[in-house]
Amino acid sequence: MAGASLRHRVGGYRNPTDFSPDDWPRAIAHVVDIVLDWRKHLDTRHGAKNLAGLDILELGPGATLGTGVLLVGLGARSYHAIDAFDLAGRTPPGFYRALAEAELPPVFDRARILWAVDALERGRTDPVGYVVTPEFDIACAAGGRTFDLLLSNAAFEHFEDIEHVIAQLAAVARPGATLLAGVDFQTHTRGIRATDPNSIYRFSPSLYRSLGFPGQPNRRRPRDYLEALQRHGWTNAECRPVDVADAVYQAWSTAGLYEPYRDDAADMNVLTGIVLAEKP
Repeated sequence: MAGASLRHRVGGYRNPTDFSPDDWPRAIAHVVDIVLDWRKHLDTRHGAKNLAGLDILELGPGATLGTGVLLVGLGARSYHAIDAFDLAGRTPPGFYRALAEAELPPVFDRARILWAVDALERGRTDPVGYVVTPEFDIACAAGGRTFDLLLSNAAFEHFEDIEHVIAQLAAVARPGATLLAGVDFQTHTRGIRATDPNSIYRFSPSLYRSLGFPGQPNRRRPRDYLEALQRHGWTNAECRPVDVADAVYQAWSTAGLYEPYRDDAADMNVLTGIVLAEKP
């Protein structure tokens, strides 16, 4: 934790993935996997979810706007991304041309992808827009827009106040809108993650805060998301476990966790999950 804190405080928050942003083939595969995974979870809730004509918001798109280009390729009318860090702003324009020319699953409409890439190359904000707001003021960054689908991938765990973010999302969600957020509940320290993914839950709140850094995981658990969604008017909320700790690790790790994370309601076996909800 101390090493991670020092690294981020000195170097800042630069790379949200475990591979170099210069590795374009891997970056392309990464955004394709994210979008197909979103679509799979939407389909299991809504049947074959048609994205045609939808206005989509993504929180924390990360190193590129590739997810937005691909969502347009699935028929979305518009894609708008908001981030506190200008990570995607460093992406060379050639990346999007490489994405458009890559071998992609047939579900994507190549002509629409090319349309989105052409617009990005011309500096246009339609159909793919991007706003950086260090304060993470979602309503202001949305500029009066409202959305049918609100997405994020491995971003919510970095928001210091998920309650505030969920309240802001409620204000820009249209009636009937769907929220789908992939959440990584584990430590993000790569050297520890494979052997002790719940290591961040061993610290008291005061010690954890003292080692804080930009983007530090917030240690919120599935129940925290579901309770916050209910308080802000979202319905049919659920957290679907994706990666689950095995029984041996869970038995070994639980005794060393900070006391609030030891009870069954904390769902410490859930390492990653998909949070889904709907706006009436």
